[in-house]
Amino acid sequence: MGGWAPGLAAAPADPRHYTCLLAVDVVGFSAPHRDEAIQEELRSATYELLRRAFEMTWLPWQACHVEDRGDGMLVVLPPGMPGHLLLDPLGHHLGAMLRHSNRCRSEASRLRLRVAVSAGFVRRDPYGVAGHAVIHLFRLLEAPAFKEAIELSGSDVGLLVGDRMFEDVTGSGAYVERERYRPVHVVCKETKATAWLWTSGSA
Repeated sequence: MGGWAPGLAAAPADPRHYTCLLAVDVVGFSAPHRDEAIQEELRSATYELLRRAFEMTWLPWQACHVEDRGDGMLVVLPPGMPGHLLLDPLGHHLGAMLRHSNRCRSEASRLRLRVAVSAGFVRRDPYGVAGHAVIHLFRLLEAPAFKEAIELSGSDVGLLVGDRMFEDVTGSGAYVERERYRPVHVVCKETKATAWLWTSGSA
């Protein structure tokens, strides 16, 4: 699903691009109270909400490379997209739409999302995308500290941003409410790193 737009694909001599990427996971997707019908609806709703949030944030969903991950997805943006759009703007849009959507949902079908955001070199191959940036992104997404934080907050959206991307964005003068983020120590498999957490709702 999706793919880099014509003219943005890597040349054969250099299959790597430095770009922004994000990974999304549905909180509690495989919980015992969620049967296959609920899981299917949550998957469909996640794709639709993310597509709409991208459009509201002026991010080119149709030009992105999207890989399904069962209970979530990997999204690689075209090179050159402004990274700050993936922080506050995207987080606020997702949070607003989820608050509206969840008003009509039972607790069993309430949709909550963990979103990890980073930037780095991504390599295209016949099977999809790969690279240290992709591995690091999913270490952020699966970090126990991130899962615990969103559960404790009760928020509809938890956004965890890699340290280097966060410092680059906040140091560029882009509109980001730095005070809404707090540092999180990520320990997941071989990865030990600092990342920055934003949650929807109250600070």
